[in-house]
Amino acid sequence: MEKQTIDFDADPVASTEYDARARKALPGYEEMHTMALSFLKLHLPETANLLIVGAGTGMELVKLGKSNSQWQLLGVDPSNNMLAIAQQKITQNDLSNRVKLFQGYTHDLPKTPLYDAATCILVMHFLPDDGSKLALLQSIAQRLKSSAAFVLVDMFGEKGSGEFEKTAAIIKIFWEDMGMSSEQINEILERINTMVYPIAESRTIELLQQAGFGNITRFYTGLWIGGWLATII
Repeated sequence: MEKQTIDFDADPVASTEYDARARKALPGYEEMHTMALSFLKLHLPETANLLIVGAGTGMELVKLGKSNSQWQLLGVDPSNNMLAIAQQKITQNDLSNRVKLFQGYTHDLPKTPLYDAATCILVMHFLPDDGSKLALLQSIAQRLKSSAAFVLVDMFGEKGSGEFEKTAAIIKIFWEDMGMSSEQINEILERINTMVYPIAESRTIELLQQAGFGNITRFYTGLWIGGWLATII
């Protein structure tokens, strides 16, 4: 079973300022979502059902929903605060007839219907590699059709390694140049130290394969954030 290791509802800043902070903190944040969308457009028919794991404040749902007028989307997230913001965006963009929300976890969803594609962006690194990461990926795979497309974006690297520490030093300067305050930087680094569980890319690929995914390709790198494309095999 997937384990919740961070409670976004306990920190209102995490939900109300999430979008703005993500754009500053993650190199190529907007472009990464655009590249993921390009992959989905390539693999999906005109009419398709998409599962968005970790829907958050709805930015991804709106971007995908507006890109194709015949796509149906279900956004899943445990955070009530974030889903409230997502619902506002869905309503403002007239997407309520095609974009639905579910508060909870992927394993709480029924096994049917099966989806044509799924995304899991900036979610898995909140779960430790004690079976929780694999359980998340398996719960997604079990709800996808054969040959369905999958987008995974996650922090990667091994804490304590020289390479990870070098990347951390670079990202700290990047955040300073993006105008983030010392307080904000220290807060994020503290969260990474205590609430985030990155793993090596080789381990990410291994877990994807164990969950039933193949044709795995890395399409995005933003320092210590990586994006992988895959399909159900």
